[in-house]
Parts: sequence; C-alpha cells; structure tokens
Amino acid sequence: MLDVVRQDSTTALTPERLRAANIHPDTRLATDYLNHFNEVIMLLELVPTMPDCVDDVLAWQPASYQQHFNRSHYRDKDLVLQAFAEAPVGSRRRFLAFVAEMDTVMLDTIAQLRTHAGTPMAGYIAEEASDRLKHLAARTSGVMNAVIHDDEGDGASAQDAIDALMTR
Repeated sequence: MLDVVRQDSTTALTPERLRAANIHPDTRLATDYLNHFNEVIMLLELVPTMPDCVDDVLAWQPASYQQHFNRSHYRDKDLVLQAFAEAPVGSRRRFLAFVAEMDTVMLDTIAQLRTHAGTPMAGYIAEEASDRLKHLAARTSGVMNAVIHDDEGDGASAQDAIDALMTR
C-alpha cells in the first residue's frame, strides 16, 4: 500500500503538470515566490519620490517559501509545496542561500530606513536596496529556472538568466 502512495506522489509531479502550475520541472521551484520580494522592490523604488511609501516598506517581513504559498491564493499551492519538498538538494540550497541574502538586505534596509525615515537619506537607502534586490532576484530566478548553476557567481550572469527566461 505504501508503494502505491509513493508511486502516486511521484507520478503527480510530471513535467507537464509542473509546467502547467508554473513550477520548473527540473528545480521544482515556482517563481511566484519572488513576488514576495518584487512587491517590496517596487515600494523601495517609490520611496525617493513618495516618502510616505516608507511605512509600507517598514511593514515588510521575511516569509519562507512555504509561508508565502500557505498565505497565498495560488491555485496550485499544494502542488508547489509538494514539489518544493522533493526539489533537488542543490537547487534548493542555492535558492535558499539567495533568499537568505535578500532577507538580510531587506532587514538591514528596514533598520536603516527606521533611522533615516523622513530624511533625504531614506531615498538613497531605498535606491541602493532596490538595486541590490533586483540583482539578487534576477539571480534567484536564474537558479529557479535552471539557468544559473553556480554557487559563487562565476557562471551565468543575471542578464543571461533574464535572456534565457525571455526565450522560453
């Protein structure tokens, strides 16, 4: 009976089914998770001209892959979470390393913005953070879409990742 359950679980994660749910069939990661960062990047970009957006940036909190999808209304979130649990160790490790780096950038940015809210420095802080996060998000997307396979950044560039995604 246990073999039947395992077989059903494995056959449920066919490449076709994963692609239909916007999950990369090799990495088993869904780029929808990056919306968690893309939204705050957009807010950071607004801070220099709309300082009131700082409050929305300050409300941002890290969310793990699982937390993001459990909170979302993503139609295939159960499949996304199952695929993540069965993702190849290397892909998941590289992905989680980039997420940890983006979380650190955001938490550092929030601390700096708390100190400099209401000053021109807040705009500079937000611009710098936005630039760093865009770069990291592009690299993370590259890992999620099996375009970037390196750990040190010596392989494909973020632009290579974006170009490869656009030709899919």
